[in-house]
Amino acid sequence: MISAMPSATLLISGLSLSALTLLPAYSESALDKAAQLLQDGRSTSAAAIYQEYLKAHPRDLNAQLAMANIAIRQFDYPKAKSILEQTLAQHPGSAETAATLGHLFQLWQNAPNGKLADNTRDYQALAEEHFKQALSLNPQSPLVLSYTAEWSLQKNDLITAEQSLQKALQLRPTFIPAFQGLTRFYIKVRDIPRAKDTVLHATELDPLDAMNYYLTAQLLAMANRPAEAVKYATKSEQLDYGRMPERDYLLATQYEKLGETPNAVQYYETLTRYTPRDSQVWLKLGELYELTNQQKQSLNAFQKALGLKPDILNGLYDEARQNTRLEKIEVACKQWRRLLNIRVNDAATVEEGLSALAGLHYLNYFYRPNQPDTNAESDLRRVEEALEQNPDQPNRQLDRLKLLIARQGTLSEDRRQDLLVMSKVNDDAVAGEAAFLVGDLKTAHERLEGVDGLSEQEYARLADRLFLAQELQFSKVFYQRASQLNADAGYQTAIKRIQSKQALAAQKADEGTLAFSEKNYEAASLKYQEAARIYQQWDNIYLKLGDTYEKLKKWPEAKAAYDMAIQLSPGLMSSQGFAKNYTRIAKKVR
Repeated sequence: MISAMPSATLLISGLSLSALTLLPAYSESALDKAAQLLQDGRSTSAAAIYQEYLKAHPRDLNAQLAMANIAIRQFDYPKAKSILEQTLAQHPGSAETAATLGHLFQLWQNAPNGKLADNTRDYQALAEEHFKQALSLNPQSPLVLSYTAEWSLQKNDLITAEQSLQKALQLRPTFIPAFQGLTRFYIKVRDIPRAKDTVLHATELDPLDAMNYYLTAQLLAMANRPAEAVKYATKSEQLDYGRMPERDYLLATQYEKLGETPNAVQYYETLTRYTPRDSQVWLKLGELYELTNQQKQSLNAFQKALGLKPDILNGLYDEARQNTRLEKIEVACKQWRRLLNIRVNDAATVEEGLSALAGLHYLNYFYRPNQPDTNAESDLRRVEEALEQNPDQPNRQLDRLKLLIARQGTLSEDRRQDLLVMSKVNDDAVAGEAAFLVGDLKTAHERLEGVDGLSEQEYARLADRLFLAQELQFSKVFYQRASQLNADAGYQTAIKRIQSKQALAAQKADEGTLAFSEKNYEAASLKYQEAARIYQQWDNIYLKLGDTYEKLKKWPEAKAAYDMAIQLSPGLMSSQGFAKNYTRIAKKVR
């Protein structure tokens, strides 16, 4: 997922119609008509008039600048460059032309992933050169001051930017591009009230200026008011004859916040036409296609994102692992399925992904027993297909059993027997996990103690498997060993989560002890059962639970609880008092 605006975002998308009013008034009716057509959003018709006019008046500055700015707004940067360079050659004293050319190169620099970008050019140096030229030609031009202020703002020269914009407004108090620049300045310095006042004043001066509505939409988006942001951004789009990638991005993100996925997809797709090399946009499209069950489109989008920026893959793995360890079952399952689709032939991805999916489904069974998991079916097929290719994989065999248990919503006798068989295999890790799943904590403890000498990744994957099965003791040990080999923050996050679960179990146990002291044995037994469900390997919980059942004269339950305590701490039978009491209760069960 992307949280910031794509790298292709532009600061300003060309000279606004308001800025054109700074130029000498048009005397010819043809130019008046063209200007009105632009105002009405009919840029193609306006361009045709300008082109015809320039045939008769090839050196007309107004028409040349208008044509250049139409090209900029339509993202035909090469054409705009050609017009502006020719115009500057014909009018070497035109500061406005030099400033507009500088602005064009600024836009080009800010669109490194755009379809018109050329990585061989130093757009920054070209922009700087022409802004300096413009200032030397006419430092009193509001247009020059506004464009150079935007350049200073981009370079974080906030003092110069504000001074230039204020000076532009002193020279021309109603110059809307200067108010728009000030709005962006106030946004950057986080003075939101003044940003609101400034753009409101600009809108009062020209209620048909598209940029004013976009800036208002940006402020509303910052205030987390997506519905209103969409309204103003749409108004900006309606008034604008050109394209504005940053507006498309804003609309995409705000529609996404509103849950209007098809509209969000539409604007992200638009962005890919103007910024086809922006990996983050393709990544977001992949997520949204996935959300709307357009699996083929989703896979294509993810593959394009990875083709543009291969290291995105690391982020996808990190997100999937993090959400797995945070027990975000549905989200993590989608992310692992996505990785399996993208890296279908990568053995490491198949190993980790199938293991995670099986564990997540088993976790769902743990939290929702007796509720069959219908979503497990497709992932079960994935695991069975992997077993067909390589049947001698104990991990995969155990994954299959987890998915069968989740699909059925219960640990049937057949599955119990299967797990008992798995608990006797030569692989200590698999045997220990299988023993834990079947409730043979003694065997689980013995086998998992035998696991040693693994790599960081092997320890981490085993820890993930055990953690999803809610085995807290050894999963923490193996996360710690992985962390010693590589201080990955993800391991520390998992360890803290385990510690939180252990702390919660202790809290439930304390609540049970309080109820026990008040002779409320039914309440105490419920609290101890909650604690045992959270932390199944804590022998003291079973001792307390056995004592509580004994008070309630529930002899089979008391013996079962003591049996679990003995599994975890066989030394308990060395205590004469405990052994005598255990024997007494065992006789009652017979």
